[in-house]
Amino acid sequence: MNTEKEIILKIVRSMPSTAKHINEVFNSDSEIIDVGGKRQLFTIDTFSDEDHFRTDDPRLLGRNLAVCTISDILASGGTLLFFAQSITVSEDWDLEYIGTLSAGIADVIDSCHGFFAGGDLGSSSHWNFTGVAFGQAERIVTRKGARPGDLLYLSGPVGAGNFEAASQLCTQSPELKKLFDEQRVEFPLRTAESKLMSKYASACIDTSDGLLNALIALSDVNAIGFAVTNVPYYPPGVTLMHTLGLPVELLMAGECGEYELLFTAPPEYEQEILREARRQELKLYQIGRITEPGNGVVTSMDERIDVRDFDLSARHYKDHREYVAMLANYVMNKKQSGR
Repeated sequence: MNTEKEIILKIVRSMPSTAKHINEVFNSDSEIIDVGGKRQLFTIDTFSDEDHFRTDDPRLLGRNLAVCTISDILASGGTLLFFAQSITVSEDWDLEYIGTLSAGIADVIDSCHGFFAGGDLGSSSHWNFTGVAFGQAERIVTRKGARPGDLLYLSGPVGAGNFEAASQLCTQSPELKKLFDEQRVEFPLRTAESKLMSKYASACIDTSDGLLNALIALSDVNAIGFAVTNVPYYPPGVTLMHTLGLPVELLMAGECGEYELLFTAPPEYEQEILREARRQELKLYQIGRITEPGNGVVTSMDERIDVRDFDLSARHYKDHREYVAMLANYVMNKKQSGR
């Protein structure tokens, strides 16, 4: 089966190119485009029921869809200018539901001081949402630029997205139903963290595909390694893993990410970053450092896991439960072997 990277490269190489498209493929969360001599940011993301978002709270769903779309702009150190969308509404959604969903999207756009630029509408038995965001930045940050010795920072805990997906995939016992009912995931809008990051970062990527995939993407783009020693897990996710008897590391390995900012910065900026974060009452996690090539180690729950060979993708499995089983086997085999 073709990998996602192979498919993207096939598409890109078939398309006309221009020197006004600044970034190389895979090197930036947002596309960087020269518009009238100014560098602007552009991103587009599609979501559907295969992403396993809960749909029983339309305002929360709308907020999450907007935050997830804008996350790529924030990971580039940018601010939102315009937001557009193409939405295929489910035949089960009435006007009140659609209005509340739209209000959730609007809340996020307003929080970013951006504007709605229009979109397209369709209807089907399954919902689908494509968000488009345009932005700008005083200093654009890409995935490329991390060097050995740089420190790794994370804007929030790991595993909220995988917890949310589990709420749709798990056969719910009364205990699990209570846990999922009490914990509703609202992805945070990391505008303040993005502004701070853009002053100091050598590279940044969001964790939309999970922390582990984000680390590997940075490693591939920069030809470097990493050593992670302090993963902050989403507490309800930890409870879920313990209840299911699964390793907690699935929260970082699963592809339903939490849309946090993972960035690198030279060690000489450490005190400035932490001081400014405290001043703004932001919680940043220093989770490790960039190393020389050939390393890819995560120390989690006091166990060292070599993840250099990690290549599992949900797209390679027809059933997501099979994918989760393969993730669990991978993690448990690594922990048992001590490698």
